[in-house]
Amino acid sequence: MTATYDPLAVHYDAVTGDCATEAAFIGGLIEQRGSQAATLLDVACGTGGIAARLARAYRVSGLDISPGMLAVAGRKLPAGTPLYLADMACFRLDARFDAVVCAYQGVNHLLRFPAWESFFDCVCQHLNGNGVFVFDTATLGHLRAETGAPWLTQQFGDNYLRIRVRAASGTVFEWQIEVFELQPDGSYRLLEQAVRMRSFPVARIRAALARRFSDIEVLNGDGTPVSPAGADDEERIWFACTRA
Repeated sequence: MTATYDPLAVHYDAVTGDCATEAAFIGGLIEQRGSQAATLLDVACGTGGIAARLARAYRVSGLDISPGMLAVAGRKLPAGTPLYLADMACFRLDARFDAVVCAYQGVNHLLRFPAWESFFDCVCQHLNGNGVFVFDTATLGHLRAETGAPWLTQQFGDNYLRIRVRAASGTVFEWQIEVFELQPDGSYRLLEQAVRMRSFPVARIRAALARRFSDIEVLNGDGTPVSPAGADDEERIWFACTRA
């Protein structure tokens, strides 16, 4: 099971900011591979920011494990947008799609590699022929670099966010998140969440994809192709591939 983010759902958009650039990048990758794509599933869609942007070009659906996040997404997306409450590692829907996307390092919340492979299997089963799969990951190098850094503090509106990363065990990392929420009486309420994430070598991820998909691209955050052998020190890696 992945982290639900339920306690922070109401503040998620304010903390993450505008997702227009992210959505445009994803849309560009889909366009390059499947210009006829019409339907899209956003896995680990959160509050629906990416899906809302992509809804301008596709008939979107969203899937997330968090009821709180889906509640926010439902108010943002076009009326009637299908929203599925499910675990990304083991979902089964009565629908297929021309594209499946997963952004904001959603796959890193799966802490065992068999769960990653199960997610890839679910995607493959829900894609139409020649369907496009796009997702991103935080790399091992990035997560290690974040470990031990001081608390990062950010103000949003009248509230405050604090985040730091610590090594939990092996290649599992825990994001400690605190939101200080202003109350009507001027006091602050503390909302806390610990989110565990894990990454694996990019070459291993690509090999798992190659058993299920074709035309695999490995890209850095700027969209530049990179070799899996040298990708583990990048901050963020994108994968784009096609269902055979």
